[in-house]
Amino acid sequence: MFDDEKKGLGKKIDLDTQKKFKITAIRNKSLGKWAAEQLGLENSKIDEYIDEVIMADFDEPGFEDVIKKIFNDFEKAKIDISYNEVKEKLLIYEKEAINKLS
Repeated sequence: MFDDEKKGLGKKIDLDTQKKFKITAIRNKSLGKWAAEQLGLENSKIDEYIDEVIMADFDEPGFEDVIKKIFNDFEKAKIDISYNEVKEKLLIYEKEAINKLS
C-alpha cells in the first residue's frame, strides 16, 4: 500500500512540475511579447526577443532574472518603465497563465 501511495505522489509531483513549467513558459512568452512591443521591435524580431526572455529564465532560480533582462533592455533603450512595473506585468501574466491552465 505504501508503494502505491509513493507512486501516486510521484505522479502528482511530475504533473505539478509539468504544470509549473507550462505556466512559466506561457508567462514568459506573454511578458516577452509585451516587452518587445514596448521596445518597438519589428515583427520579424519579436519571436527572437521572446526566445531571449525565455532563455533568461534559466540564468538563476526564480523569476528575477527575467525581470532584470527586460528592465536592462528598457534602460538601454531609454524606456521609462520601472523594475516594479516589469515585475507587476510578470505577475499579471503569471495569473493569466494559471487561469488558462486551470
